[in-house]
Amino acid sequence: MPGKFKWIKFSEVDLRDSFFDELKNDYQEFPLWFRKKSDTGECALIFTDEQGIGAFVYFKEENEPIKLIDKKLPTKHRIKIGTLRLAKRLRGKRLGEGALVLFYGIGKN
Repeated sequence: MPGKFKWIKFSEVDLRDSFFDELKNDYQEFPLWFRKKSDTGECALIFTDEQGIGAFVYFKEENEPIKLIDKKLPTKHRIKIGTLRLAKRLRGKRLGEGALVLFYGIGKN
């Protein structure tokens, strides 16, 4: 499974790639959301290998309270996963965990 993660602008990602078919089928508004992110210069962490796109991770910054079932967390700057998708061929290989370690370890460069 040689491949690598790389920060890529949404505008440089081909939304027509079959990797995104499931997201587009499950979330009708996905192409519009994707275009908005592209227009604002957002980036995502993308894993590619010899078979193409294998993972797409979008981190988003928020500064809002979080309502949990039994409590509310205060307003605070947070980074959370906005979108995480792994290709079926890579599920169970701890690739999502690797993306989080990469993000936490080096951040967006």
